[in-house]
Amino acid sequence: MRRSIRIVVTWFTLLCFVTTQTAALAQAHDEGTAAGQAANAVTRGQITTPRATEVVPGYTTAPPESTYYGQPSLAAQANGQPSLAAQANARLAACALTPNDPVCQAQRGALSSANTPRDAVSPNDPAVLAARRIAGNPATTLEDIASYYSGCQVSTTATPTTETRVCRQYSGNIQQSCARTLSVSVARTESCTPGDWFAHAGSGSTGLDVQCMPDRSMAQQHFRSTSNSVPQAFFDVDMTTPLVFPRRVAALPNTFFGWADGPNGVWIVDNQCLGDACHLTAMVANTYRTICTGSGGDAGDYSCTQVRPFLEVYAACPIGTQSGNNILTWTGSGESYTVSYLDELTCYAPSASYSPYFGYDMTGIIAGYYWSAQSQRPVVGWRVNPAYGLIPQMTLSYDRPRTSVTETDQWDDQCPTLSQGGGTGSRCAVTGAARCVDGPATKSVDGVPVTRACWRYETPLSCPQSTGSNECAPLIAAGCTPASTACRQMNAPTGVCEVTENSYTCPVPPSANVTATNCPANVFCLAGSCFNTSYTNDSDFARAMSFMEAAREAGVYLDTNNMQVFKGEANSCRDRLFKNCCASDSAGAGMSNQSLFGTGSRLVYDVLMNSENREFLYQGLSALLTSGGFSGSFTSYGVTVAVNGTALPAGSAVMYSGESMVIAFDPWSLAIAVVIYIVMSMMSCNEGEAKLAMKEGAGLCHSIGGYCSSCIRIFGHCVSCIENTTGKCCFNSKLARIINEQGRLQFGKGWGSAEGPDCSGFSVAQLQSMDFSRMDLNEFYASIVPTLPNVPAIQSGNASRASNCYYGQGKCQ
Repeated sequence: MRRSIRIVVTWFTLLCFVTTQTAALAQAHDEGTAAGQAANAVTRGQITTPRATEVVPGYTTAPPESTYYGQPSLAAQANGQPSLAAQANARLAACALTPNDPVCQAQRGALSSANTPRDAVSPNDPAVLAARRIAGNPATTLEDIASYYSGCQVSTTATPTTETRVCRQYSGNIQQSCARTLSVSVARTESCTPGDWFAHAGSGSTGLDVQCMPDRSMAQQHFRSTSNSVPQAFFDVDMTTPLVFPRRVAALPNTFFGWADGPNGVWIVDNQCLGDACHLTAMVANTYRTICTGSGGDAGDYSCTQVRPFLEVYAACPIGTQSGNNILTWTGSGESYTVSYLDELTCYAPSASYSPYFGYDMTGIIAGYYWSAQSQRPVVGWRVNPAYGLIPQMTLSYDRPRTSVTETDQWDDQCPTLSQGGGTGSRCAVTGAARCVDGPATKSVDGVPVTRACWRYETPLSCPQSTGSNECAPLIAAGCTPASTACRQMNAPTGVCEVTENSYTCPVPPSANVTATNCPANVFCLAGSCFNTSYTNDSDFARAMSFMEAAREAGVYLDTNNMQVFKGEANSCRDRLFKNCCASDSAGAGMSNQSLFGTGSRLVYDVLMNSENREFLYQGLSALLTSGGFSGSFTSYGVTVAVNGTALPAGSAVMYSGESMVIAFDPWSLAIAVVIYIVMSMMSCNEGEAKLAMKEGAGLCHSIGGYCSSCIRIFGHCVSCIENTTGKCCFNSKLARIINEQGRLQFGKGWGSAEGPDCSGFSVAQLQSMDFSRMDLNEFYASIVPTLPNVPAIQSGNASRASNCYYGQGKCQ
């Protein structure tokens, strides 16, 4: 008996191995195909056959089908095989000699109909009148609906004995026009990935980063200061107004050893953008540093001084004047006097008469004893105060994040086959040059202002009518009597009416009275229950649903050990020399709790989480199954979930046992999983990278950065990187990722480094103080709110293209 079990298990294991190996071979085939394509450039040089006719059987540059397109070839003419267009034109020419031939009559009638412009439908058109009758008295077509709807009034209406019908008479040439309309599409391309800290400058353990926020104002460029890659402060800098002296823009915590110093912070200077090229200098320093000297003993020589971190650099004084710091003065007399200098910020000129400013120029350039103040010296620069000590200094240069917009023009030509004087087979002729009827103008296309010299051209046409063309004969034959006549189109030069519209009074066959139903416009009633439909839609539906889902996930997935919510897990993938394992697998978008287990939320992907966050599966399924009174068990991927006391399959080992739910697995399934893991380890990408690709396909991950994880070393130095690894933080829902990406900015919480991602969640206190109104949740809205088609755009597009069927050779483009 045991031998039989071992045989079954062995065969089952081999079956799984062969199945998995097939996938491995398929991937190997793809890699081989890619290698073959890469070798094409070399292989082409080895081909010496000059023409395809020597290699491909039956190859010819003039297949028989080519004779049916365009102008006939010389070979076709020699064989008596003209092109289709030539045959059609020849047939029309032959029909001129046989006007009574039924085939010719049909061909001329079809061509004339295709090239006849269609007039606008009149409000009194019979079809329109019939529709109005149905709308006015639905009961005539839909029967009495009072038995199905309540809240409606039913009345009896007598059928009229006559109705008005309209017809037209044509003469001369009908003036029409065709149009050529421009439509512009725009495509946006960002210079960097929005949200990424894409440029960095550092000084020791202190760093400065700028965030990618495309098209943000130059006056609000967003930066952060880091220490050992951990964010310390976030701040905006106005890059339109250069600073010539450092300004403190953000506060930093003081160190323990600097308790006697002034407040610590980030200072900015020399900030400027020339076009899109930007640069600035950032420094970390206290507002002052306390420097003490002396022994501190009984000598009494101990003293402390507050030293500023930066000193001003002033402009030079005009010629003939001297700065006050170069003019020596003194106070006192005899052996008791004090030496000092005049005001450094002021420029002084020699005075011939007495003044309160006296002294002499230490440089010897200007002679004089008395001085007069002439002007103030502006600050033109800065320098580090040597007495302050070391100051971390970072100069960051970067290209301003921006969005490039590519505009693509497409002209919709509604009269492509018409030429001056009328083309072959064309019923209408061009009577004038095309003129612009819309432009020059600037229009907003997907939020982008687009300026064009002209958006629409119209070309005048003349379409001759057959003599005496009359639509009124059938009405006269039906016994209708004339009621009124109006000219709808007048030829101004000749004064001849080209289109006459006649109204006739036509008898209506007698019929019984009909019932008409009049229902309120804002009330919908069915089976005695009425509902008011006048309420407007709730525009905040998506936002309210987002907050509800955030509250639900925070309650279900609370980490009670660390008291954190919305935490993720660290993942990584490799970009190797011949294979990039950092991919996105669209299959992950279909692996939500609901799609895999048949129950649960379609917004949560607990099944994609690795063992680090295994409690997600327990907590998520427990909340979804036990709360609904579910009782039973199901098995997926070898894992069995038994709810409310349902018995487990024989041989299962318990992984988790809760108050009303047990999760177990089959040991044989675990053995098969090991075999599969071994096979996958032989493939180009490992199991973790395959699962990470599915997480990317579901939009669950945030990329932190990359680093070289393997390289070729010569004498201990890396000369060529052969493997780059990208670190990411992944979450069990798209909403959890969005809250982390935007919530961390509010608390200055970073993501760690590419080698060691920080995927921790938020504390309960942070969640309570988080400002959700500052978050952009549009990406999550799209997953819960259906996108309706743009009905006006569809209608407008159809209307602009409808006239294409009426002009030219009868083509509908």
